[in-house]
Amino acid sequence: MKIGTVEVGKRPAVILVPSWSSLPSELERARELRLDLIEARVDLMEPEKIRENLDLIADYGFYSVLTVRPLWEGGGFKGNEEERLNLFKELISHPAVGAVDVELRAEILPEVRDLTKGEGKKLIVSYHDFERTPEKEEIREIFERAVESGADIVKTAFMGSSHQDAAKVCSVMAELSHPKIFMVMGEAGKFTRVVGFSFGSLLTYTFFGRPVAPGQIEAEKLVELLIQFYPEYRREREKFLRGALL
Repeated sequence: MKIGTVEVGKRPAVILVPSWSSLPSELERARELRLDLIEARVDLMEPEKIRENLDLIADYGFYSVLTVRPLWEGGGFKGNEEERLNLFKELISHPAVGAVDVELRAEILPEVRDLTKGEGKKLIVSYHDFERTPEKEEIREIFERAVESGADIVKTAFMGSSHQDAAKVCSVMAELSHPKIFMVMGEAGKFTRVVGFSFGSLLTYTFFGRPVAPGQIEAEKLVELLIQFYPEYRREREKFLRGALL
């Protein structure tokens, strides 16, 4: 599966959630580290700079996952759903957008799905719980509802209070064949942001400076861990570095 031109699923892929106040320098660092994608968190941008930021992402050669996360799902967007839908309508066609993230609980999901697929881009249907990790059957039910909604990729993020929570999520996700992104938030689930690939996750989220979600691992440290644990990730980076020296 590709997001833009980025192949996901064959090796670990890393998506950066940048600080919009220092975007050029963070995109430069992301390029140096060979990160794969950018999450375009429109809900965290200054409204007058949204298109400028997307243009800059494209200028640096990245594709993005377009996200307009509402307050009720841990984001920063304060408007109503009609206003949010209008933002999606305006931005989905931007060349920097390779995928769109919309919440399973969003009333505008069907409209965003149709807009996204009409542009030939990937739809990520997400579900976040910042308080708990559900039981296995509930996790499966959430996942299946997201698949039925038309998701190309299902994303789940649950808050973990123990390593058992993280292990439970990994074991369920290993049984589910549909393309997915998952993590267990908080310190107890931090390791899922590295080992999740072994259970089928397509992406892991990272940052420079300040994390956007609990348990995220800083970009340089995350890359070091992926190099240690995933030979296919290490080989591709070595291949790129050899090519850069020629």
